Amino acid sequence: MTTPVVLASGHLVDRPDRPSPRFPPSRVPWVTDLVGGALDEWRVGPGAIVICGGARGADIIAAEEGHSRGARVVLCLALPPEEFERRSVDLPGTEWRERFRRLLKVAEVRQLPEGAGDASADGEVFDRANEWMIDMARRLARRPYAVVVWDGQPGDGRGGTSDLIRQLGYPADDPRIRVIDPTPPG
Repeated sequence: MTTPVVLASGHLVDRPDRPSPRFPPSRVPWVTDLVGGALDEWRVGPGAIVICGGARGADIIAAEEGHSRGARVVLCLALPPEEFERRSVDLPGTEWRERFRRLLKVAEVRQLPEGAGDASADGEVFDRANEWMIDMARRLARRPYAVVVWDGQPGDGRGGTSDLIRQLGYPADDPRIRVIDPTPPG
């Protein structure tokens, strides 16, 4: 079996003021179990590579789960770490910032190359980061695995999970992709 390469992405954990829940904090343990199950199924361990963006929610969960299994974790930040933390990690009253900072110490951290996206353009830099992560994963494995925490709906703007799914191009029934819907049942 070849060394697994896993691209991980998905929704941010919701802020308390989000009008319609997409990834409520109460679903984090459930999503974590499913992400871990996918990594176990794909035999992610020492020698495997997990590539993700580092945001609160799906990215941090997948990075921690990969690291706990001995995989090499590559955090691909769309912005400089401080700005990325402010825009995509920090959620007052939670541990996301601390979890992100722990990952910065154990992961291979890369930043989207200069000029690859405009940080002032809403979503453009995140859209380019998705393309960058997909390209990186495909350079390491022609058909990488992908674990995606996504509710199946269009995103709040460019560069979201629905864009990554489209760019990845896997059909929903492909065994190399695991889509986890974080919305509460009912």
